Amino acid sequence: MAERFFISGGQGFIGAWIARQLLAEGREVVLFDLQPEDHLIGQILEPDVLASVKRVYGDIADADVVHRAIDEAAPTAILHLAGLQVPTCRANPPLGARVNVLGTINVFESARRLSESASKPVPVVYASSAAVVGTPEDYDGPIVDNAHHEPRTHYGVFKTANEGNARVYWHDSGIPSVGLRPYTVYGVGREIGITSGPTKAIKAALLGRDFTIPFGGKTAFDFVEDIASYFIDCARAELKGAYAFNIRGHILSVDEFPAIVDEVIPGAAERIHVEGGPLPLAYDILDTGLRELLGDLRITPICEGVQKTVEHFRRLEEAGRLHDRDLEA
Repeated sequence: MAERFFISGGQGFIGAWIARQLLAEGREVVLFDLQPEDHLIGQILEPDVLASVKRVYGDIADADVVHRAIDEAAPTAILHLAGLQVPTCRANPPLGARVNVLGTINVFESARRLSESASKPVPVVYASSAAVVGTPEDYDGPIVDNAHHEPRTHYGVFKTANEGNARVYWHDSGIPSVGLRPYTVYGVGREIGITSGPTKAIKAALLGRDFTIPFGGKTAFDFVEDIASYFIDCARAELKGAYAFNIRGHILSVDEFPAIVDEVIPGAAERIHVEGGPLPLAYDILDTGLRELLGDLRITPICEGVQKTVEHFRRLEEAGRLHDRDLEA
């Protein structure tokens, strides 16, 4: 059977990069989002490619809409990225729960229905988050995939609920799934969320502007192209359960990041500043489960990831498509 991928949140940051990789392979994709919005995906896909992509619109929290969209797409795998970030979940917890938890339930329920009609399990690979993790004081040593967590944000609690519901769908209905827990993901299109600071700093340096990353301490840096490849590879793996996997990436002090950007954009270290305390979640995470499933992981060296990000921003600038609206937020 030919591969067909249904990507919720496909116009967003990680979803668009997943679509880019699949389309480059010649795969069939259907993108689902609330409404037409080319702001992010237009930076990641070339205009002619974007014009050819099938997009479907609706509310992820509306079960009938989600069921209909997935039934019509008849995907061989569902990649679920739709969701609200930490700031929105903090400002409006009921909305965050509606989108992040109820929306995820709707996706799994649609996968269950489709699996029954197709007489074959349809896997779901969904965006969990490192935000499920508690503070460093909660742990004694490196953090394994199945460690007990006490997240400090509504967003992290919602993601924890999604991981639990995924396990229930496996036990009750045999729906295989993987929840991936990215940390500080960087790359073109990362414009919202607490950990968007490093990407904004790269763009600001390229534009000759000062920028302050609003958190310090150590964090796990994940290049978006690597994260996109993990989603795709997990969807293609032989899944025999409901998994939730850490992603370790590169553990690095945020204070070191300006010097890395400076290697690509001379003078950047003078323009990028780091202020604030560490993120409210532990960073010493192990990626054992993901490696057991996928084998050797694609992990782009951070200097190379920054270089690729700068080159992509420069291409957008040359095409007149680079904006600075996210730097003003």
